[in-house]
Amino acid sequence: MINRWILGIFSILFLLYSLSSTEVQAARLDAYLVVKWEGRELSEPNLESFDAMRKKNPDVNVIHLINPSYFKDNPKSASNLEAIKKRIADGDEVGLYFLPSANLVKAADVIPIRKPTFWGYGEELCAKDCGQEVPVTVYNRSDVSKLFWAAHAAIKDAGFNPTTYAVHGWIAPAGLSEVAQSLGYTNDLTAIDFKLVKDQLKEYPIVEWLKAAPAPLSTPSVSAWTQAGGAMEFSDDADLVKRFDQFFAQDHDRQAIFALSVSQESFFLTRLRLENAIAGMKAKAESGSDELVFKTISDGKRSRPIAGKVLKSKKL
Repeated sequence: MINRWILGIFSILFLLYSLSSTEVQAARLDAYLVVKWEGRELSEPNLESFDAMRKKNPDVNVIHLINPSYFKDNPKSASNLEAIKKRIADGDEVGLYFLPSANLVKAADVIPIRKPTFWGYGEELCAKDCGQEVPVTVYNRSDVSKLFWAAHAAIKDAGFNPTTYAVHGWIAPAGLSEVAQSLGYTNDLTAIDFKLVKDQLKEYPIVEWLKAAPAPLSTPSVSAWTQAGGAMEFSDDADLVKRFDQFFAQDHDRQAIFALSVSQESFFLTRLRLENAIAGMKAKAESGSDELVFKTISDGKRSRPIAGKVLKSKKL
């Protein structure tokens, strides 16, 4: 009887130990906030809105993708550079935002192409600086290389040393990764999950181009990442939080990361939605006893994002 009693005690203790050791473990959820400095202009309402967001979320690191048109042959280059550098925090990353702006086309000694645009095929001709409207994919490989070299030289001259780049329009030209690799780039943040923008842009040529674009392909030297968070300009904050919850509840491709992007030049309009989205993401992480970290791409850590509740992870 004594042996059975002792055996029962040990069984209960073992059961308690097993339960404590299999409790739901906290996970680190890696997210990325990408701010695109597109190169048109820097307006006070947008800059002030960005400052307000940073003040409210001092723990959120930012990946700044900068179009060097702000600095290259620009009469406001000095003030533009000062305004941008003022908003780059210690934990942030600076990358190159690549598009065929007029001053870069001139610097690269390339003939500008004025159609087709993202918004029309052959009937709509861009009249002035076509970098925001005409995809760089319409240029041949030689001209793409010249344009990228000119963009890289301009952003280096501005004092930055980027290792991450993204192409305007979410489609990278063929062969660009080889050019980028030769200049020391290691990450391509161009691609976006097609389904996150297809409904909003379905009337325009860009949707057909995105639909037909090949999947981003990493090389041994350049990692290509797909943004799974989406663009804030085309997202509702509640939908984004739901997307965040779903993303970390499933196993997913290593090349997909939960990155959400926002244009600095529309920050005044998107700030509240972005802040609501960040707050909602934090609340979701806390509800699962997880740690949400807004990190950067080139910090040397490429940990695969994992499910929010390790023991309850499921494939969808």
